[in-house]
Amino acid sequence: MVRAHPLTRSFRGRLAGVALAALAAGGFAHAQDPQAGDASEETVSQLSLLAQSADNPFSALVGKRRERSTFEDQTPHGVERYVLTSDDRAFLFEERGRTARVRFLCPPGDARIDCRLDASGPSPEIYLLTATRGPRGDVIYKTDEGETLLRIAAYGGATVFWPGETQGIAASKSFGDDEPLMLAPQSYDTAQRRAQSASAQVSAIVGSAISFDVRAGQRAAGAAVLADAVLTAAKGIAEVADDPIGARIIAERVRRVAFLPGAAPGVALNGSVLEILYVPKQDVRGRPSSAKVAHYLEQTL
Repeated sequence: MVRAHPLTRSFRGRLAGVALAALAAGGFAHAQDPQAGDASEETVSQLSLLAQSADNPFSALVGKRRERSTFEDQTPHGVERYVLTSDDRAFLFEERGRTARVRFLCPPGDARIDCRLDASGPSPEIYLLTATRGPRGDVIYKTDEGETLLRIAAYGGATVFWPGETQGIAASKSFGDDEPLMLAPQSYDTAQRRAQSASAQVSAIVGSAISFDVRAGQRAAGAAVLADAVLTAAKGIAEVADDPIGARIIAERVRRVAFLPGAAPGVALNGSVLEILYVPKQDVRGRPSSAKVAHYLEQTL
């Protein structure tokens, strides 16, 4: 015969006492008020669930863990710095429960457009990721477009898919005191400066004049989101234009990239104008990612 743990027996005894008291109270209420039948049935149902939980003393812990996980989706856990084992490149990782953010830092001479678009300094894109459970307890982080960027092993090691590279690279934790992965405050002048730089660099990549127009956001709040939207749009277009066919089609179809405040981030083609919709007060989530811009161009042009 399997004997119940003394703590489990004690817990069941207390539960039985609570159940009897509640049933008695429910029966009394039912006798006083004929309409209380539903409440009594609900009480019995709840007690039944409690009785089932009593058979598993860890169920309460599971419930607390589930509640905590929901809360942590909105709460940063601190920024961790990783360094690639193959060279000195580094990236920052910030877990937020089932979501995460990652930023691939710019080493000297990095050719990525988000590393050289702003003359005041590199501003690499912040990627928004969703976690899924992989084999052997690994956690896999993917973009909204389904691209795997990071795999964290159960023992703490990481495999990263650096932007522009197809092979995973091992990385290990390093030391750092880095700020949370959020957009730094920016002025409209920053957005305008980036737009001018993007016009020149994207036109050179595509082989045809394309202007980046941020005038619609001149009087709107949230210049940081606008400035970041310029960066991610330029990066998405450059990714598609990296292929000669993609560059030719963009040159034929797009003349202007207009940034418009809206209720939700998005991308749309209106004649020869590529419209980038952004939400001024939503931080990183308020603009389309470079992957979303690139995906839209590949599917539409």
